[in-house]
Amino acid sequence: MARPKGEYMAELAKRALADLETIKGHKVAIKLKAVAAVAKRPAELVAEVMGVATQTIWRWVADYKTGGIAGLCPKPKKPKPSKLSAEQKAKVLSWLDEAKAPDGEDVLWTLSHLRHEIAEEFGVTLGINTIWVWLRKEGWKLKVPRPKHHLADPAAQEEFKKKRRSWPSPAPARRSSSSTRAASASSRRSAGAGRKRESARRRS
Repeated sequence: MARPKGEYMAELAKRALADLETIKGHKVAIKLKAVAAVAKRPAELVAEVMGVATQTIWRWVADYKTGGIAGLCPKPKKPKPSKLSAEQKAKVLSWLDEAKAPDGEDVLWTLSHLRHEIAEEFGVTLGINTIWVWLRKEGWKLKVPRPKHHLADPAAQEEFKKKRRSWPSPAPARRSSSSTRAASASSRRSAGAGRKRESARRRS
């Protein structure tokens, strides 16, 4: 059975659009075609065919009128200026490197915590993703030191480690004589039972 025409044409259109994306400068060509078409067809119809809003068609017309083909070319995006100065960035990196907050307290840094401290210290609000991308570019990985209990005594802990290293290694456990005798008796019973079964099989 032949495939329905609508289904065939939908797949063909999908393939044509994919091929169009591979042509260099295809977006400018589409805009030029739309500008030419709107002179003979309603802008709403042209917009529907092109898959854009009617306002977009009229913007293309205006861009071509004032700038020619260059007016229809994609505008390069200007990088957004950083909200933090070079000095402020260096200070933030020092917080991470030393695992310390601005007030000198030890801290386990997270992106949320870092975002909060930047806002408190510099009055600048950054997005979590913005901070993550920046740290990735810096080649920086968060360090996670082991947490310390506020009542821990470093001197006592070090003394305990020294004593522990001097402790003798425990001797291997020895089996008790009662366990050995029980195992031997069990082995003899198993061997005797095996001989009885063998003797009964021969008599039969």
